[in-house]
Amino acid sequence: MRNTLKKAFAAFLATALCLSLAGCYDENKTWAAKKGDTTLPIGSYIYYLNTSYSEAMAKVPSGDEVVKATIEEKDAETWIRERAESYLKSFYFVSEKFDELGLEFTEEDTSSVDSNTDSFWAYYKTSMEEMGIAKESFRTAFALYNTKLEKLMYAMYGKGGELELSDDDLKSYVTENYYNYQYFSASLSTTDDEGNSQALTDEEKTALKTKLEAYVRDINKGDMTLEEAATDYAEKELGGADNSTYSAPSPTQITNLNESIRTGIESVKDNEAVFVETSSAYMVVYRLPIADGFADMVAEESGRNSLISTMKGEDFSEYVLEQGKSMEGIEINEAALKSIKLSTMINDNNKNGTSSASSSEASDENSSTESGVSSASSGS
Repeated sequence: MRNTLKKAFAAFLATALCLSLAGCYDENKTWAAKKGDTTLPIGSYIYYLNTSYSEAMAKVPSGDEVVKATIEEKDAETWIRERAESYLKSFYFVSEKFDELGLEFTEEDTSSVDSNTDSFWAYYKTSMEEMGIAKESFRTAFALYNTKLEKLMYAMYGKGGELELSDDDLKSYVTENYYNYQYFSASLSTTDDEGNSQALTDEEKTALKTKLEAYVRDINKGDMTLEEAATDYAEKELGGADNSTYSAPSPTQITNLNESIRTGIESVKDNEAVFVETSSAYMVVYRLPIADGFADMVAEESGRNSLISTMKGEDFSEYVLEQGKSMEGIEINEAALKSIKLSTMINDNNKNGTSSASSSEASDENSSTESGVSSASSGS
């Protein structure tokens, strides 16, 4: 009887102590979702919550506070939390679809996951741990998820995949969104004997422009190729062919082009050269057929995959989020998810979508979740 009373009194003291502290460790709040043998730690959810908060910021006008905004007809916090939960569910969709298609991790893939985790963690460690994200949670939610996502995307959009993109699909995209060109350039500055940069005088610029425009005329008459012109210029003006500034054909997204280069390319037809002036150089640019550029892009699997990623990367990310919503058998730890306060994502010192919560409020809310998050921080 006396032992029973002692045990009861000890339990009472433990409970009282727990209630008196900012928060007590709660094992039930160390995980966010479960399906089969796969459990996602609460730290992974916090990472997704932070990611969703960042995405919300991009949807809110500069100067507005995210937490007071309406996003897609929902209050911001609801949108952010639903988005984060969608990431949890998409993790299971990606993993199961990955296995269903018989995809496997190579040693290179595993090494890539580890190196990406280490490199990002070295930079973000402090901020991640302050939010309650352990390195292993980050590895799972970020590096592992994205590597599987990428391999799955290539498989599903690749030849024979459920979402296969034909050569015609890819070629049409490249034709509409890329220019293919080659060039050589001449700097508008020189280096003096002491290693200082000196801008060309107006007279020097005029003389240089005249030389390059002569190359343009010779190329367009068929008297020399652009590469030959680049070599000739290097031998005469740069001390030898080894100093040539020639740049080989490079299909490039139109939106990524320097405006002057883009305007120059658009002013000529395929297989024509044009003189282009940028802020730092004069250039001779030669427009090439985009069909040739496309053939080069898809000649190797890596090039084809890179094109798929550019063309469908964002769409596929949204696709797996939607597919995850219909996944069955996922147990979501609602109590744990609700215990994570959005204020831990908010920086009071910024304005665009940044905090309506005071730092003291954030501190109070953080203290109430430490017990459930500490396990994730220490290696979940």
